[in-house]
Amino acid sequence: MKSILVATDFSNNAKNALKYANAFAEATQHQLILMNVYMPSVGQYSPVHAIIAEETMNEKSRCHKQLKSLVAKFATVPTEDIVAEGEAINEIIKTCKKSNANFIIVGTHGASEIKKVLVGSNTTKLIAKAEVPVLAIPEKYRFRKIETILYATDLKNTLNELKAIIPIAQLLSAKIEILYLNYDWDKDADRIADIEKKIKRLSFKNIHFVEQKASIEKTMTHQLKNYITNTKPQLLAMFPSDKSWLDKQFNSSKTEELSYVLKVPLLSIRKKLIKTA
Repeated sequence: MKSILVATDFSNNAKNALKYANAFAEATQHQLILMNVYMPSVGQYSPVHAIIAEETMNEKSRCHKQLKSLVAKFATVPTEDIVAEGEAINEIIKTCKKSNANFIIVGTHGASEIKKVLVGSNTTKLIAKAEVPVLAIPEKYRFRKIETILYATDLKNTLNELKAIIPIAQLLSAKIEILYLNYDWDKDADRIADIEKKIKRLSFKNIHFVEQKASIEKTMTHQLKNYITNTKPQLLAMFPSDKSWLDKQFNSSKTEELSYVLKVPLLSIRKKLIKTA
């Protein structure tokens, strides 16, 4: 059976993400892997090995009990619980690969500009590193039937990115709405017409293309938020590109930025994982 890895730190927001993941798993016939990562308070190379071993054993036992309590309270699909020791992102990605999970689901919440620049968040780090789609669930968001997946595109690799979304849309019996925010209103007509022709040739027909004139006076995030507010999709799909550390400091990833501010779940699939045209 296909599986979804749900990372939790036992916070209220993580519990909300688990509720969403359970409903998503029911809708798509997946099982869950509920995971917590424990970071020892003393380094692994400390001379006090006995103290480290005892602390780790006790903490893992406590975490397992908490996970089993969450499973009993919120899970209605088959669920495995895992406690790992180490750095959270590395352990989540390692477990995802080992278990062949199809998605990672995590909760997200707002962060200060300083935190975003200096340390980021586990959610944005997963978005940047995961080898499978990451679903980031906003605080207090409740699962509702996914009828529309909004896909925001820059037209650079639309067909291949769309092909990555279609299997998810088919799982959910959802339509895909493609949104292109056009900043050069008169220059993209031929490219858009070509893309629309190719979309019509796809076997999946429940696709709608929307071109919207964009303003250079407003940020992409602001305009996308307004569109979502007006159309109310149940999921937003985006494809972040891999950037160097320096690029990230001066040109923030729109996908990571959106994971902080949106009020709708964000489905993130790295461009690196998608074929290029």
